[in-house]
Amino acid sequence: MLCFFEEFCSVSFLFWVSFSLLYVALKCSYNRSFCKLQGSTVSRGNCHLKATIPHSEDNVTCEDGYSSVVRAPQPPPPVPVPPSGAQNVVLLVVDDLRPELGGGTAYNQSQVQTPNIDRFAATALTFTQAYCQFSHCSPSRNSFLSGRSPQTTGVYNFIDDFREPGHGMNWTTLPQFFKRAGYTTVGGGKIFHPNKPRDNDMPFSWDNYYFANGDDKGCRENETIYNNVCPSAEDDDAFYDYQLAVLAARQIIASKSLGRPFFVGAGLRRPHRVWHVPKRFYDLYDNNGSNPIDMKLAAYPFGPSGMPELAYITNAWPSFSYNQSVPIPDQIAALGRWGYYAATSFTDHNIGIILQAIAADDYVFNNTIVLLTGDHGWELGEHGEWCKRTNFEIGLRVPLMIRSPFHKHSSYGQWTPHFFDLLDVYRTLVGLAYAGVPPAKIPVIESTVEGQDLSRVFADVGGTRASPLKNVSFSQMARCPAPGTLGPNSACNEVQRRDIKYMGYSVRVAGWRYTAWIEFNGTANRGIWRPTSASNSPDILSMSAGNRHRFAFPDFLQEELYSHVGDDGTAHDAMDAYENKNLVGDPQHASMRQELFSLLDNRFNTPPV
Repeated sequence: MLCFFEEFCSVSFLFWVSFSLLYVALKCSYNRSFCKLQGSTVSRGNCHLKATIPHSEDNVTCEDGYSSVVRAPQPPPPVPVPPSGAQNVVLLVVDDLRPELGGGTAYNQSQVQTPNIDRFAATALTFTQAYCQFSHCSPSRNSFLSGRSPQTTGVYNFIDDFREPGHGMNWTTLPQFFKRAGYTTVGGGKIFHPNKPRDNDMPFSWDNYYFANGDDKGCRENETIYNNVCPSAEDDDAFYDYQLAVLAARQIIASKSLGRPFFVGAGLRRPHRVWHVPKRFYDLYDNNGSNPIDMKLAAYPFGPSGMPELAYITNAWPSFSYNQSVPIPDQIAALGRWGYYAATSFTDHNIGIILQAIAADDYVFNNTIVLLTGDHGWELGEHGEWCKRTNFEIGLRVPLMIRSPFHKHSSYGQWTPHFFDLLDVYRTLVGLAYAGVPPAKIPVIESTVEGQDLSRVFADVGGTRASPLKNVSFSQMARCPAPGTLGPNSACNEVQRRDIKYMGYSVRVAGWRYTAWIEFNGTANRGIWRPTSASNSPDILSMSAGNRHRFAFPDFLQEELYSHVGDDGTAHDAMDAYENKNLVGDPQHASMRQELFSLLDNRFNTPPV
């Protein structure tokens, strides 16, 4: 195919045009080709290109139905220079970690051995009432790493992700924000859910992904005590999380020499099942070799009284028939806790490796923000539940500890019950990283990023406790029960969004949690909030005429209302003491029910972004 340049072009332009020309020649080599390119003149068998740089995707149409796209190489954008004072960031995301951490933390759970996290707490601010927006791996991570709620991402399963064409393709993720701001960004392990988005969002979010998003091979047969419970004689370096921690530590050390701030992410797998960890971490807990001794179990291993059907779900562990009325045997429950606690202690050990690398260098230690959190909560028999995927407090509450060197004197070793959503991580980390930078030099966050910047809490822990910057947290959970039922086998992992039948919307305020389970229109990505009849009008007779539409409850509605009066997340019995009785039918709390339903209605009964 011949091409005739119709006007002068520079050498640099000639390279890009020549590349595009070769691409067209290869794509349109049919011997009766007829190609048309924007800005060109055309004759049969020849494409006469003008000396212009093509757009990144210019349509090329070839005769007889052949078509393609020209993708011309673009000159790389200049790398911005971060302003002086910009802090490094280390993001540690732990799979399935609930806020049951050692007695040296504000969570006050002394039965769990986490000495490294305990020490970290002395140099961090702990948020004892932090919540995920969806109690499952992929939806939660798609949410807080993109800075958009699940309602906005539309991710409720293991099928979708926010990078879908026409949706979030152009969104700037949390690590991508720092990358565009001139940071070196490197990630390893399970930060994003595997392939959600594809390739850990490379190359958008990361300069380099230093350790694959994977896992161990699982329990060895000769070491398995019970399903997923397997103390191992293998050396530490046989385990995925240990390998990840060592490499993350090396990345932090290496990144210092690059001459610009860094963002290093590490996603640890344990205590996600399987609980395959070195035996010495099982031996931190009294045992006789095959069973733990005097293991504390859930005080209330039954579903809350008055709990609606959709609130309860059975998960993949244990391999034993159980439900909200018939809990698993104590021996099996003890094994599950033993495995989970041992895996948590192993993760604490690996987190210690990363923290030691940071502490080994005074400059890195004094200029690096460290955020430690889990992707959602986890239940160990409370409410008769095991694992995740609920709207209970224990399913939604996460550990959240942040070390901000700029706020050393006002935040180190402190804790606060101030609400914090994982959705707030994006804006808050940016606020902390640029806390010492003049406002005019701080990069601008996309306006569609949700959540709040809670960095002001670090400067005034006491003041924001008295006058909080936020006083409400929202979450949700999908349900896909078998036809003709409302559960408990209702996971939506492999269910298309259009086929999701129900959604539970939950709101947490000081002293209360309320959840409304309603029908869901997956095609529109919206709950069905408005009633189709006036059959429930007595619910709203006490409201003023102007507000009644906000209290017209949906035709299908299952509700939960739980008291959290006195709960700040620090009590030793915090995992057991709450949400054991559904108060939604108690006339004494009718006004609270209506108020919290209104909050949900106002938050979620809007068209998706």
